[in-house]
Amino acid sequence: MNIATARVIPVRLRFARPMRTAQGEFMERASALLELRDAAGIAGYGEAAPWPGFGTESLGEAEASLRALEQLLPGASLQAGEWPAKLDSLLDERPAARAALQGALLDLEARSAGRPLSAHLAARAGSTCGVPLSRVPVSALLAAHDPDALFTEAVLARESGYRAVKIKLGGGAVKGDAARLRAVRDGIGPSIRLRGDANGAWSVRDAFAALEAFAPFDLEYVEQPVAAHDIDGLAELRRHAAVKVAADESVASEHGMQRLLAAGAADVVVLKPASLGGPGRALELASLARQAGMRVVFTHAFESAIGARHVLHCAAAWGDAEGIHGLVTAGLFEADVAEVPGCHGGHVVVPDCPGLGVTL
Repeated sequence: MNIATARVIPVRLRFARPMRTAQGEFMERASALLELRDAAGIAGYGEAAPWPGFGTESLGEAEASLRALEQLLPGASLQAGEWPAKLDSLLDERPAARAALQGALLDLEARSAGRPLSAHLAARAGSTCGVPLSRVPVSALLAAHDPDALFTEAVLARESGYRAVKIKLGGGAVKGDAARLRAVRDGIGPSIRLRGDANGAWSVRDAFAALEAFAPFDLEYVEQPVAAHDIDGLAELRRHAAVKVAADESVASEHGMQRLLAAGAADVVVLKPASLGGPGRALELASLARQAGMRVVFTHAFESAIGARHVLHCAAAWGDAEGIHGLVTAGLFEADVAEVPGCHGGHVVVPDCPGLGVTL
């Protein structure tokens, strides 16, 4: 692509309700968009969205790299992921900034070709992807803590057409988590997938005990039962635990992903393109995971509508009609930079217009 102009757009969005994670409570989300335009005025958009605990550079570092791109890119001819040494050096150890540049280039390429980004990604990936999906199955995150409230949320998720739900675990005693899981399973019935996310809450010993206690509730898997760095612990759990294990924070960086693949340390990998250098690179890593016998789930990192649409197109390009991804961001913020695709009947419809399907 021949780049005529490059522009960095700082973004600060307020969460509709406080976002509680293992890194604390957050009231707002800050990121930076990268807009690239060609000589015809067609624009492509990417987003740098670092998040604490996911191994990327800071937002300040990412934005500094993007500001440098504002000066370097005009007049350049680039393809996504095929960058000259100067750009490669500038973006070394800057996966969030890489994601912004790769995303913007891919969006611009897809718009110029007149096809949705999902189709463009699948074409680039070749046989490693299936047929792009027009609707992507998504999971519901149940936010209540009290078992009675969780039961009500679970019933609503089932009636709304979701085929998978997820709850947070590890914030208290295993007995309490078991009661919460029982309430959710009662609410969703036997056929809907039940997922847990412990955000690295347990030691290996405690994780074994917890997963044994949770086995009666037929969990599909539990994300990140031990700390992100404990790849050996995850591998031990994969071999012997009563419930399948998924890696999230452990595969938030490419280095972590490569360590996990070498150890065969998870049944499922939860991939965030925002922390892995962009949707194209995330699909390459997904292919490696599948070759290692692991299933793949794509999810957002609390990005704006730009980043969220990149993840949606990435999951659609993957083409796994049975996979259920963590993509629901409608209602996450009080206001967003663009329209977020809504969820209907447990699916998010993939826009069929060129590129991301959105213009700022």
